Amino acid sequence: MFEAPSGWTVEHTLRTASAWTGRQLVQVTVLPLGRAYSPALFAKVQPEIERVATGLKDKLHATVAGRTLRVAGEQAWQYDLKSGDTVWQVTFFLRGKREFQLYCRRTSRDSNAPCSTLVSSFRPR
Repeated sequence: MFEAPSGWTVEHTLRTASAWTGRQLVQVTVLPLGRAYSPALFAKVQPEIERVATGLKDKLHATVAGRTLRVAGEQAWQYDLKSGDTVWQVTFFLRGKREFQLYCRRTSRDSNAPCSTLVSSFRPR
């Protein structure tokens, strides 16, 4: 599903795959969608994705910056949230009847490399 950083603790559950060391974490969570998604729905789905990102921003008392990018050859949404010394990056990738949330947490002093590797190595199953 994704390349975990070398030496990090790795755990798999039914819906998640995670790797962590200290306060740093990378994780993919798979959630079911009520309806099948296709790339033609990208613009129509964006307001719902933004609503979820805004909810995270409010819950974490964070600032947020969003963008679209390509993940596994398809368009996806990515949000950077920052509160104090903690940075979260959440990427939403939809395919068929599944939503994949790629989640990365680090301190502002940590390298962004694990977050970048999570997104670039991600392959939906």
